[in-house]
Amino acid sequence: MIDLAFQSTLTADHREALERLMFFNQRQRQADTAVTRALELFGSPTIVSEPSGVHIAFDACPEVQCLFAIERGRRSDALAGVVVYVRTSVEEVLVLHIAVPDRYGRRGLEVVAALVRTVRAAAARMRGVERMTMLDLQGRELRITIRAVGSRSIRDRQSTAPRDAARLPARAS
Repeated sequence: MIDLAFQSTLTADHREALERLMFFNQRQRQADTAVTRALELFGSPTIVSEPSGVHIAFDACPEVQCLFAIERGRRSDALAGVVVYVRTSVEEVLVLHIAVPDRYGRRGLEVVAALVRTVRAAAARMRGVERMTMLDLQGRELRITIRAVGSRSIRDRQSTAPRDAARLPARAS
């Protein structure tokens, strides 16, 4: 199992690895349809360096968010993957892009699964989000249910639950 940490920005020393991952990744050919669709919808990705760190932005969608997977190593940490996503509506989070370096081979599936689980967990904490949508390698939409339509999160239930003492069971003495 790969020891991963997740963060929303990278330090400047990971910029070159991010450039290779986003623009020179050999596996992107396998996802041409999905990549083309994301480009049509949201424009071209760019790597942005700010005082807070390095992240990815899209021309036509400035509110995209990034989640980077960092493999913790004995000598240094390495960029293990990235997922770029955006909240397209109150109900939906859309995953625009997932990338893992070629060197991970089949272990890359473990990184992808961890990134998807982490974004799904973040989406579950967002008020109103019902689904997460992703594009598979052929550009087809995959929908993952976050919460059933009309259901409320535990936090919502607790904040709106009646505080009627008469409804509470009597305590045993």
